Order: sequence, then C-alpha cells, then structure tokens
Amino acid sequence: MMTTCRKNRTDKDQQGWILIIGLVMLVMLTVIAMGLMRTTRMEEKMAGVTRDMYLSFEASEIALRAGESFIETLPSSSVFNSTGAGLYAQGDDPRDQEPSPFSTEWTNANSKQLPGSARFVKESPRYMIKKVGEIGSNGSLNMGGYGETDLSQKSSVYRITARGLGGNEATQTVLRSHYAKAE
Repeated sequence: MMTTCRKNRTDKDQQGWILIIGLVMLVMLTVIAMGLMRTTRMEEKMAGVTRDMYLSFEASEIALRAGESFIETLPSSSVFNSTGAGLYAQGDDPRDQEPSPFSTEWTNANSKQLPGSARFVKESPRYMIKKVGEIGSNGSLNMGGYGETDLSQKSSVYRITARGLGGNEATQTVLRSHYAKAE
C-alpha cells in the first residue's frame, strides 16, 4: 500500500501578506491610540484650569462677603478717616490712595487677608474697602426698587474690592461691589 501526501499549497504561494496586513493594522491602531491620549490629556488640562477658575471666584466671593460683614459690624465710619491696612479714606482722587486691584502687590499694608481660609487655594483671599461718600436725607439714593429703601437717614457708601487666587498664582479673580450702610 502506498500513501501519498498532498500539499494544498506550495511553498511559493506563501509570500507574507498576512504579516504585512497585520503590521499595517497595528500601526493604524497605534496612531488612533496616540490621538486619543492627546485628547484626554488636553481635556484634563481644561478641567484643571476650570477648577482653578471656580476656586478663585469662590475665594473672591468669600472675601467680598467678609468685607460687607466688616462694614456691618463697624460702630461708626470713623475708621475710614485715615488710610491704612486695607481701609481707604474718602478722597478727591481715588488713584492717589487705593492701589490697582489688578496689581500683584496685595500685602498686609494695603489689604486685609482672611485668616485660615487657604485650604484649596494658593493664598487666603484679600479685600480692601474705600469709603466713597455719604448720602444724606435729600433722596439722592436710587436703589432701583431693591427692597425697602429708607432715604430719610444718612448712609455711607463703600467700594469693596476683593481678590481670590485659585490653585496657583496665575489664576486670580477680582470682584468689586458697592455697599451702603445706614448710619
């Protein structure tokens, strides 16, 4: 009995096309994966910047409210007769006294710092208050319908400028508001 072996393919039919196709597929998958990694890294950076922006805004808002609370607890506005430590007296030209809110020099000499509120931010938020003027009982204060406004008593108007930093010094928010207190 004789057995014969048959080959389905000859050696010359195999030229390595499967290997070439496999390598091309691997290169394509690598390019797609690198693009996805780059996109993910960019999204992480954007999320970090947005977080810093929100932290700086919240810190600045806290300092603004602390400035309003400071004004409310004052027994009189005589504290604003002289300038110093974040409190600025009423003057003709505010540029002579109050520093620019966007300057990098927010120190204890020109602003008040909130104690112990730098948990997630680079530095505790700060504020400065300038007495803008006084409004008498002549009815010149127009609140535009907000609440019950009593124009029969003297009121002092203050400008509060607050600054908050985010997770780094490059992210800062400066807020400014005007606050009136009846005397």
